[in-house]
This record gives sequence, structure tokens and C-alpha cells, in this order.
Amino acid sequence: MSAKLSVDRDRCMGSGQCTFYAPATFDLDDDSIAIVVDDHGDGDDKILMAIEVCPTRAIARADAEGDNT
Repeated sequence: MSAKLSVDRDRCMGSGQCTFYAPATFDLDDDSIAIVVDDHGDGDDKILMAIEVCPTRAIARADAEGDNT
């Protein structure tokens, strides 16, 4: 996946689900809000799972063609 990931800080509730499923891609900052540490830190399957399980849908993915998920 050639994609750029982002986290909407206003929507993130800090559940940590993303860090559980894709720990090399996401981390929690000092405010317990998710951050992207490496867009390609984990395999596509783990990153997509992290996006899907986010309870507030705070993670966005824009692929190389500009398609946003």
C-alpha cells in the first residue's frame, strides 16, 4: 500500500486499538492521542485492521491515487 495515513486528533479517544493491531505504524502521544510514526511500519493487513477497528473512525488513509478511506 502506497498510502499516507493521518489521525484526526479531535475524533481520537485514545483507545489504543490502532497501536495493538499496528504497533510499528501507530503510537499514543503524551495526551493519549494516536499518532502515525511510520506510514509503512506494519504490513497492509495490520494497517487496514487498525483503521477498521478504530472506534471513532479517526484514522484516514489516502492512497497514491488520492482515494481517501
